[in-house]
Amino acid sequence: MTTAFPVVEESSVRTSLADDVSVCSQCRLCVDLCDVFPSIFDALDDVTDADPHLLTPNQQNIFSDSCFHCGACVQRCPHRGPDSEHEVDLPATFIDLMQVRQANGYFTVRQRITNWVLSVHDVTGPIASRCATFVNWLMQRPDTLRRRLVTAATGISPSAQIPRISRQRFSTWFRREPTPVASEHPQVSVFPTCSVEYFSDDAAQSVMSDLASRGRHCEVATTRCCGAEELRAGRVRAFRKRVRRLTKLLGKESSDGPIMVMSPSCLAHLRTNLVPHCDPDLRPNTEMIVDRLRSPIEVLTESTSAGTSRPSDTSDSRESLLFLPSPHQNPSEQIALEQAVASETDVQVIADVGMHMGTWALRQGNEEGTHRAVQRMAKRLPTRADAPRTVARSGLLSSQLLAHETGDNIVDPVTVLISASSDEQ
Repeated sequence: MTTAFPVVEESSVRTSLADDVSVCSQCRLCVDLCDVFPSIFDALDDVTDADPHLLTPNQQNIFSDSCFHCGACVQRCPHRGPDSEHEVDLPATFIDLMQVRQANGYFTVRQRITNWVLSVHDVTGPIASRCATFVNWLMQRPDTLRRRLVTAATGISPSAQIPRISRQRFSTWFRREPTPVASEHPQVSVFPTCSVEYFSDDAAQSVMSDLASRGRHCEVATTRCCGAEELRAGRVRAFRKRVRRLTKLLGKESSDGPIMVMSPSCLAHLRTNLVPHCDPDLRPNTEMIVDRLRSPIEVLTESTSAGTSRPSDTSDSRESLLFLPSPHQNPSEQIALEQAVASETDVQVIADVGMHMGTWALRQGNEEGTHRAVQRMAKRLPTRADAPRTVARSGLLSSQLLAHETGDNIVDPVTVLISASSDEQ
């Protein structure tokens, strides 16, 4: 039986977007984060009284298409939360606008193909994994003839840097690893997400090895995609079908143990969107699932004493760690990381640089915007000194781009936590 969800009205979505822009135009704190806000403010300069409600639907569509859903604006925005009279969330409104455009047939055939290719990771992931050698040969060299052929067929930018596909899926590696016997701790259900399942990710394997060494029994709950890109592409019906499958798969075991979602952006997406898009009769189960969702750092700090502070070391040989917190990370995770490495490392937290870039950044036409966003991230980092430093941030694609721009050694924050925990023992 198909569940009837409220239909999103185009007029209300476009009015809501204009209302949010009217707040943003007075604030402008996000002007240095990405191309979306400068393009909005430039457009406002050309309309009467800078009235956002006079912006054309086409202009609104351009703003929506330029958004990578990195989360940086939400992280910085002062017009959110209980202390604000507003609740500005442009990325969420852009998702509603994409849904309207998809439902009303505003996308061209080419746009629909590209939206589909960039959002069906359950289809493209297994194929790419089985043909990893060929796919890596096909995609790893930008601006080649073969990449231009891929662009013609899919709409993926010929100049985008594509992360390398792993020859061995994470779930395959996991099944081959020795599993500790069940202990008094609740079993950890692992949700790898696409970025871990199909791409090389040493950090995820380090997490599993660390939990195994501490006797935590883990099982892969599902290898399906979280559906974030489906929702961002406006394919809401497909996402709601996914929610039904995920609710069944993640809740199939009657356990109070955590569900460890390996990607912070996927975790935030599930916490935000799983319940609103579930069927009413599944809501109680879905809410219990959301309550069990955890990040790897949350699971590790629950399992060990890695989050406890250690005596400070004042020697001159301390390394420098730049921590770029994800917009989706819990503040307690930042505290745990800082306390874990405090004795041997100078930790400097750089806000608004932990943004993520999903597959939307790979779309043809977004190349220059992606590059400028990475350049903005790089400029917010302090000048490199002679002493070695490590940059800790999550996000596979954006970390790869930032490392290419700055030459820094970029690691996942969870590996820093694991290393510090190992040193304690």
